[in-house]
Amino acid sequence: MKRKISVSKAHSHRIMLRGFLRWLFYAMLLLLFYLWETNPMIKGFCPLLLIPLATSVALREGELAAGVFGAFCGIMLDMASGTIVGFSALWLLVCCPVISLLSQFWIKINFISHFVLNLAVSTIMAAMDFLFLHWVWEGGDSAITFGNTVLPAYLGAVAGAIPVYFIVTLISNKMRIHRERRPEESSLAAEEAKDVVRE
Repeated sequence: MKRKISVSKAHSHRIMLRGFLRWLFYAMLLLLFYLWETNPMIKGFCPLLLIPLATSVALREGELAAGVFGAFCGIMLDMASGTIVGFSALWLLVCCPVISLLSQFWIKINFISHFVLNLAVSTIMAAMDFLFLHWVWEGGDSAITFGNTVLPAYLGAVAGAIPVYFIVTLISNKMRIHRERRPEESSLAAEEAKDVVRE
């Protein structure tokens, strides 16, 4: 019995370690994309890769974790873009838990689902960005700003869904323990459940 308990503890420690490493890699990606946005490789063009990162992680994690990570991505995005801190965080805080719940109950986790959801989130955020941060302040000149900066950046977020999805998928698959239950473990679990009921 002691051996079974120690095996169970070792397994739970491995799960915790894998979970910690998974979130560490997500955080490293967040920092990398933030640095890329503050120092773009192509001058004047900066794809908003933090949006597909947030949506891709939300597709695989629980709603609370997805919301918190989405909010962090939004804050970093606002800091990199020089906009009001909290503007993007608000939209990602709302959208990411919804994506997480959809992936748990309604949709399959695959590239097509991620692409469509990322496109929807990017479209909503681009519309809100244009409306509240440009059209309200710039009026008629906002169309030029939209065509030159806002649209290319959000199109970059849509195109960025392709590599980001596969990177996050790789991290998620490698950092999770996929363990099949053996027949003897199933019978042991059934016996333990019976003992609990008897007591």
